[in-house]
Amino acid sequence: MNRNVKAIPFPDIENAYVVISGVKSDKGNYCEKRMSFFYAGDNSGSEWEPDYGPITRITPCGKNDGSAKEHWFYDYYTGNGDWTQCAVDEENLPKKFLAGNYKGLFDVLKKWCDK
Repeated sequence: MNRNVKAIPFPDIENAYVVISGVKSDKGNYCEKRMSFFYAGDNSGSEWEPDYGPITRITPCGKNDGSAKEHWFYDYYTGNGDWTQCAVDEENLPKKFLAGNYKGLFDVLKKWCDK
């Protein structure tokens, strides 16, 4: 389970965040860092964690919605069922990240929110 989640606004890009968190490691008293990029759209958010995976679309919901789970950014969300691994490669997210093209990276996350 992630602990100590911090969503830090990304400079000069509206609704964009760098997310820092940690998870207990299987290696005793150690912890593992997690870092991701999150875009908070009008009706959903999208997140990409460079080390581990796909673009995941997060849909906020009310507390009493049937599949509601607590979320670190929204109060509640419907889960992680809407994701794409192919888009990571098709949209060249790793290249954008390594080149420092954060505008391009967040544009992709925004596009995924709008789907």
